[in-house]
Amino acid sequence: MRNFLSARFAAALGIPAVLALLIYAFFINSASSSQSTSKVVHFVNYTASVNTVQAESDWTVVQGTSRSTARFALDDARTVLIADATPGEITCTDFTTPNACVLIAELLGDAVVWFALTPATNETMLTRLALPPIVDMLNGGDFAVLNNGWVLPLATPTKRSCSTPTVSLREFINKFGSDMSVSLNLSADHIDVVTCTSEGN
Repeated sequence: MRNFLSARFAAALGIPAVLALLIYAFFINSASSSQSTSKVVHFVNYTASVNTVQAESDWTVVQGTSRSTARFALDDARTVLIADATPGEITCTDFTTPNACVLIAELLGDAVVWFALTPATNETMLTRLALPPIVDMLNGGDFAVLNNGWVLPLATPTKRSCSTPTVSLREFINKFGSDMSVSLNLSADHIDVVTCTSEGN
């Protein structure tokens, strides 16, 4: 909901090249083993609930790139401009209801270099966001790699909720795979809960 300004995150930003190489290697290995198309990796360093959207009438995303411009007023009192030709994706189209959408972004300074506009969870609109499953971790467990290519900070510890016990988040990921739900804490700006949706293998 605010920039990730914890000491842990600030330290991690000092080694972006190492993280980029690790992420690249992970997805190259995943693609070679599964013969699936490699995902584009996005290192998310900003999330916020969207209060209002001011978009030009023809604003949209076509083939992963924005057409025209939009301006978001966010719940942390920040205003963010999505410039024409910004890479991104839109799955939330309710631009009139306050906090119906959540902005997930990769920033370079104040500039948005990639964004996703995704629907908020109705019951927890301002506090939590459901995310895709975690497939790997980076930087000693500081960051989660999601199966859609997003990389986000992990809480220490991350709560594992399941009737089947696991000794670590790594074991949880290996055991349950895609059979998990992942929750982003929008107040703390990190993933803090993972829940199994089956008993795993």
